[in-house]
Amino acid sequence: MFPKKTPLFRAITRRFCAKGAEFSPADALCALPSPFVRLRHGSLVLALALCSATCFTACNDFLDVSPDSELNVRIDSEAKIAELLTGAYPEASYIPFLEPRTDNVAERPNGQHTQLNEAMYFWEDYDQDDLDTPLNYWNACYKGIAQANKALELLARYPKTPRVKALYGEAFLLRAYLHFMLVNIWAAPYGNDPQSPGIPYVEQPEKHAIVDYRRGTVREVYDKIEADLKRGISLVDDHYYTHPKFHFNKRAAYAFATRFYLFKGDWDQVVAYADYVLGGDAKKNLRRWNKYADALEFDHPGLHRLYNATDEPANLLLTTTESRLARTAPTEKFGATWNIVDAVFAKKGIEGGGDYEKMNFVGHYLFTSSPSPVKEGFYMAKFDEISSSESTGSKPRELYVTNVLLTVDEVLLNRMEAYAMRKDYNRAIDDLVEYMQGKFGFMPAVERSVYTTTDRANYNVISPTYGLTLKQLALVKTILDFRRKEFFQEGLRWFDIRRFHLSVRRSSKSRYYFPLEKEDPRKLLQIPTQAIERGLRPNPRERNAPQR
Repeated sequence: MFPKKTPLFRAITRRFCAKGAEFSPADALCALPSPFVRLRHGSLVLALALCSATCFTACNDFLDVSPDSELNVRIDSEAKIAELLTGAYPEASYIPFLEPRTDNVAERPNGQHTQLNEAMYFWEDYDQDDLDTPLNYWNACYKGIAQANKALELLARYPKTPRVKALYGEAFLLRAYLHFMLVNIWAAPYGNDPQSPGIPYVEQPEKHAIVDYRRGTVREVYDKIEADLKRGISLVDDHYYTHPKFHFNKRAAYAFATRFYLFKGDWDQVVAYADYVLGGDAKKNLRRWNKYADALEFDHPGLHRLYNATDEPANLLLTTTESRLARTAPTEKFGATWNIVDAVFAKKGIEGGGDYEKMNFVGHYLFTSSPSPVKEGFYMAKFDEISSSESTGSKPRELYVTNVLLTVDEVLLNRMEAYAMRKDYNRAIDDLVEYMQGKFGFMPAVERSVYTTTDRANYNVISPTYGLTLKQLALVKTILDFRRKEFFQEGLRWFDIRRFHLSVRRSSKSRYYFPLEKEDPRKLLQIPTQAIERGLRPNPRERNAPQR
């Protein structure tokens, strides 16, 4: 029997019950950090086990066992394999270390200083192992990959029933997604040079404690991701999920496909997969910020209750991560400020659109002022927190935050961009108008020709490797502005900075600061030190400024 008196169990119970979902001890078990992976001398050291449902402390005891210890773990049923896959979703968040690297942040007077936040703000390498760090996310992804590979190995022993095929599908999708996130953080974008170094693509459960890997190329990694993605989509089946939005359900899988093919530059595939997700009326399942504004007029800090809800039609894939994000986002030294919010949400619109050249969306997006003594700070309360009574101190643990990984909104924005790149301008504009109607309740009264008109000077700002006509540039510029608004404070802006070779400037007098240029090696996070020591090739670092 699960120990119902533990604070964590009560917290998780409250969370599921608050959402009106069915709850069982197995759901709580799946939320716990069961298996784990470590980087030991740069290699993956795998120790797989499912935490016993009889005792939460058994999980902690297991984590104290040496990774070299022999473990004889019995995963002897389809249900246990399903639990293994549930635990493979990333338990770490990329948001705390990617968002500070973007142009969505500035210095907040009296903000809380941390080494991680400052290092990310100045695009420095950071190799400490703690919650919310790049290393923590790297490890969490490879841990999830290890579990997906173990599940695939175990599934081979079972008859290919519909249930087993569905588990195969989830495992392939997880392996594809986790490698996709790794390659887009630690390697160059696909369009730069497909032959540039990728990341290790792990396809087998390891039998040895120390295993050497090679990085391969970005193209090789993408080819393997695509193969896993297609296999997963062909097999995934929503009927076997109790909580489908915490798993790769069919629509989430197709949404991931739109992101994958967008980053790869395969526009026809983006449109094909997006059509499945969006159906005949794309706007009906968008996140309706106008309704959020009405419902939370006097409760902006309560935004997370709607934003992360399983009954929010826009949410396609959710995951629970161990993170301090809900605590740090309002108070950290380098975060959103009023000047940033004003520039992004009040001073951008449709270029040449008259009254719509600057559209003020600040009221729609429900910002909250940072608490005293932080000055000039603003944030969106997108993140909930579940914590135990012991989650205190300067570096608390056991803080659980829901991350929204995939949404209908992103799918529509992806299709817009794909239409623009196919020179299907009318459909791109149709999607953009539908996007504004669905989310904000209005349609700009501007001529269609305005959407495809821009200043040639913008070629100096937005410059993807595949090139743009002036009409494409105009549409993509507007779409990027809406992407920036929608995913503000979620880290996804970093991927657009990389894809479109955007430069970022800081208003800083620090001697450690030098701007992030369009072509800049710091757009690739550095491979973890221990992995480099074991033989993985590091990413280039060419610095012409003082180092700490």
